[in-house]
Amino acid sequence: MEEDNAKLLQTYKHDLEMYSTQLKQKVLECKEALQRGSNIDIFDTGCEIHSSVTLPVKPTLGTVSFTPNGSPQCHLKHALGEMDVSDQGQGQSFKGHDQAGQKGQFIQQQRSGPNVKTPYTQQRSAGRRKGPRTKILGELESPCNIDCICPGTEGRMWTSAHNSDTLIQLDKQGKIVQEVKHNAKIKDISLSPTTNILWACDEEKYITELVSGRLVQRFKNTEEPQCICITASKHVVLGAPKHIKKFTANGELVLSTMAAGIGKAYTPHRISECPVTHNIAVVNLSDGKHVGKNQQVIVMDTDFKELFRYGSEDLDTHQPKAQSEVFDPWNVAYDSGGRLVIGDRKNKRVLLISGRGEFLRNLHRDVYWTTAVGIDREDILWVMFGSCNIKLLKYST
Repeated sequence: MEEDNAKLLQTYKHDLEMYSTQLKQKVLECKEALQRGSNIDIFDTGCEIHSSVTLPVKPTLGTVSFTPNGSPQCHLKHALGEMDVSDQGQGQSFKGHDQAGQKGQFIQQQRSGPNVKTPYTQQRSAGRRKGPRTKILGELESPCNIDCICPGTEGRMWTSAHNSDTLIQLDKQGKIVQEVKHNAKIKDISLSPTTNILWACDEEKYITELVSGRLVQRFKNTEEPQCICITASKHVVLGAPKHIKKFTANGELVLSTMAAGIGKAYTPHRISECPVTHNIAVVNLSDGKHVGKNQQVIVMDTDFKELFRYGSEDLDTHQPKAQSEVFDPWNVAYDSGGRLVIGDRKNKRVLLISGRGEFLRNLHRDVYWTTAVGIDREDILWVMFGSCNIKLLKYST
């Protein structure tokens, strides 16, 4: 609606400018007629001004209103359903409703002997066995070892290979659409959500923008950037050793974790912005004290204030330790609903996390390491497994 209103206002502005131009021209013609013309010329000019120049009609902009549900209980009951738990051999049963928003709630069953409590998370996981599934829409072989994925429009994606100076655009069949050579090795890439233009950072500390088939330098950072994210507000967020910075498109520093007085050392590897809340998620390879350990996904607001950290301790409650390596986040991306998709590299899987840091489910497990993750505007996952295997995944929530 905002886009439609903006188009209406832009059209109305253009019509007003045309009206002003025509009116000025008619006034000039009237002045010339008054100075030099006959009575007939003056009459004709006045009639023409009155009849042909009309004021543009002011557009009616779209509006929206919200009316909260007055009785949500019946809708919640219908959406979450009922659970009937019976005791085998005793014939006793307990019937109740799941209650949304109460994490770790216990439902009590009547049994002979001591009361037995069943965790709410176990009830939900049992119901998920026949729940949503992830569908593989396609699978293709990449011509290079991809380290970054930026899905764009028309079923295409931009990729960057590890320690390479070349950008490659692929289609859904794995065919090369375009190649862009650069004069330095590319560290990371990001697609602007508003302009759909690709940006990159390189090992020479330059921040570049793809213009007419080549990367044009916009500004230079003081340290070598490790990752980049272009936000909806057209800011450039850079991750460098020990800190994160936010710049304008022209390179003016807006905010940094050090300047904000956060005082925490970061080792950012990938950054993604939420399209709903505009929070940013940072893949942090260490906490500054235990290098190579305690990898986490850190979510911050627009002022770089930490909201939560998602790490191994959060995942242990949902993954049997015998079936899982240490949590190894390597890539992160937000979908259109504000949920986090995390590529867990050594565990060869893709996880779905809520925007508040709650584990939702495993989206996919593969035979190769998860090395790159990207989401297009249709919420289709482009995931790189191993060195050259790309899968297109569609999941339901």
